[in-house]
Amino acid sequence: MSIRVCSNGLSFCTYAPGQKDPFVYKVWDVNHTISLTANLKEALMMEPMLKQEYQRVNVMIATPHFTTVPVAAFQKESVDALYRCAFPKDGPQHVSYNVLRRSGIAIVFGFDRNIYQLLLDDFPRARFYASASTLIEFFGEKSLFGPGRKMYVYQHEKEVTLYAFDQGRMLFVNTFDATSVADLQYYTLNVWKELGFDQIDDALFIVGDNEQRTTELSEKIKYFLQHVTLIDRTEDFKDKLTRGNSLMPYDLQTLLICGF
Repeated sequence: MSIRVCSNGLSFCTYAPGQKDPFVYKVWDVNHTISLTANLKEALMMEPMLKQEYQRVNVMIATPHFTTVPVAAFQKESVDALYRCAFPKDGPQHVSYNVLRRSGIAIVFGFDRNIYQLLLDDFPRARFYASASTLIEFFGEKSLFGPGRKMYVYQHEKEVTLYAFDQGRMLFVNTFDATSVADLQYYTLNVWKELGFDQIDDALFIVGDNEQRTTELSEKIKYFLQHVTLIDRTEDFKDKLTRGNSLMPYDLQTLLICGF
């Protein structure tokens, strides 16, 4: 089972080989008058999917509060200090990390301690991942194909996360608040310019959990860049267990196939 936690929502998916419908995905109907922690507590008590036994439980945390560290300089004993240095204004948080061997970096990220404890109480062997971790690994591998440098735009919730690579080597990753297509366009072109990407030789790829926004962004960006591709998730996952399910967040789909 995989559980996705974001700033304003919860969703779950299960995969049971041998079943007639092996793949099940569900979004929890969040009550916005109470905290996300209270919503999670209610879901753990009421949702049948969360009451079953699983061989493995993955928890994806979709958060902009992450930082990167080269693997060569990473020490797990220092993750709290690293996080506090990057996000000094954060309140009490559980700090976790993912080591991305293929990318040569570690992702240090934080999220609500109460959410961490609730999930750990019910799933003591749960593994926690930052959304950025799975996408860095996934996009990094995709960036190896074809010439030139590549930037990937992922629109999710009220944010956009930008990833840039040079033949698998990560150059940039960051998340920005983006509530409109104008915001998406501004941050994309600004980072493109700051990184010195070429309008002719380099490529931009766009994907998101709001099809209307990503399609509109793609059309607008084509006025400025020559190689702009709107990612077809059906093509990305056509041979995978998610089968390109457009209702699922894209980062959750990548978690299911990244092999962590």
